[in-house]
Amino acid sequence: MRDPLLAGAQTTAGCDSFATFVTRVRAQIEGRLALWLDERVQAAMMLGAEVGCVADALRQLTMRGGKRMRPVLLAAAYEGCAGDGGSASVVQAGVALELFQSYLLTHDDWMDGDDVRRGGPSVPAVMRERFGQHADEMSVLAGDLAAAWSKRALFETALPATRILRAAEELARVEEEVVQGQVLDVAGQARSSAAVEAVHSLKTASYSVRGPVVMGAHLAGATNDQLAALIAFAEPLGVAFQLRDDLLGIFGDAAIMGKCAGSDLRKGKYSAVLVGNDATNGPVDRVFGHADASDDDVRSAIASLEASGARARIEARIRELALASCAALEGAKVTAEGRALLASAAEALTQRPS
Repeated sequence: MRDPLLAGAQTTAGCDSFATFVTRVRAQIEGRLALWLDERVQAAMMLGAEVGCVADALRQLTMRGGKRMRPVLLAAAYEGCAGDGGSASVVQAGVALELFQSYLLTHDDWMDGDDVRRGGPSVPAVMRERFGQHADEMSVLAGDLAAAWSKRALFETALPATRILRAAEELARVEEEVVQGQVLDVAGQARSSAAVEAVHSLKTASYSVRGPVVMGAHLAGATNDQLAALIAFAEPLGVAFQLRDDLLGIFGDAAIMGKCAGSDLRKGKYSAVLVGNDATNGPVDRVFGHADASDDDVRSAIASLEASGARARIEARIRELALASCAALEGAKVTAEGRALLASAAEALTQRPS
C-alpha cells in the first residue's frame, strides 16, 4: 500500500528529499516514543495494576501506526526557520504532538463509541474489557493522562526555555480550539459550508497543521514576520486537509483506505460534501445515518452526490485553499530547504489517497 503522506507529493520537485526527510523524522519519533512510553508505563505499574492498564492502553495506541504527520510538519517548520541541529533537536516536541493526538483519539473514540483504532482495539474498548461498568470514567481519564503526558514531553525538549514556553502557549491554544470545535461538531449545528469550514478550522486545521507549524517555528526562534507568513500558510492548508478527508469519507477508494466507501454516509456525518447540497434527499436519505444500509444503496447515494457536483465543488475549494497556502509560503522568509519541505508536505496533505 502506498504511503499516504508521500503518495500525494509525487509530482513535487525534490520529492526524494521530502521522502528521505519524512523517513528520518518518523524513525526519530518512533525510537523516542518507544523509550519514553516504556518509562511512563513502568512508572504507572508501580502505582497499581489499574493505573498500569490505562497507561499501557495509551502506549499500544500511540505505537500502533499513525502517519507521524504532525512531527514532520513541526520539524519542517523548525528547519525552515533555521533551527539549530535540524529535526533531531525537536524530536521530543514531536513526541508531545503524538501524545496529544492519542489524547484526542481516545476521547473521540469514547464519544463516538468506536471499538477499533489503527487496526486494533480503541482505548475505550480496552477500558470496557478491563473495567466494565467504570469504562466511561476510565476512558476519560485515559485521554486526560495522554494530555498530561503531552505537556510533560514538550517541557522535556532540550531547547531554550523561552522557546519552549512559546511552543507550549501554542499547544494550549490548539487544545482550547479543538475542544470548542468539538462542542460545535457534537451539537451538530454546522449545516452550511461556512459553518463546516469554521469547525474544520478550530479542530483539524489547528492541531493537525497550524499548531505543529507554529510550534516548530517558535522552537527555532522565528521572527514575527516568519510566524505571520507560516500561519498564513498553515491555516488554509489545514482546512484543505480536512476537506480532502471529507471527500475520502464518501468517495475514497475502499481498497486504499481500509474502510468501506461511503462510511461517512452510514455514520450520518454532516461533512462539507453534504451541507448545502441538493442531493441530500432521495438516494442519500436512504443511507444517511443508517449503519445497516445496503452496499447498493450506498453506491446509489455516492453516484447521486457525484452527479450533483458536490465532489467537484469541494475539489475546487481545496485547490483555492491550496493556492492561498502556497502563495503565503512563497512570501515567507524561510530557508530554501524548509520551503521545499513545506511545499511538498502541503501537496501531500491535499492530494493524499487516504
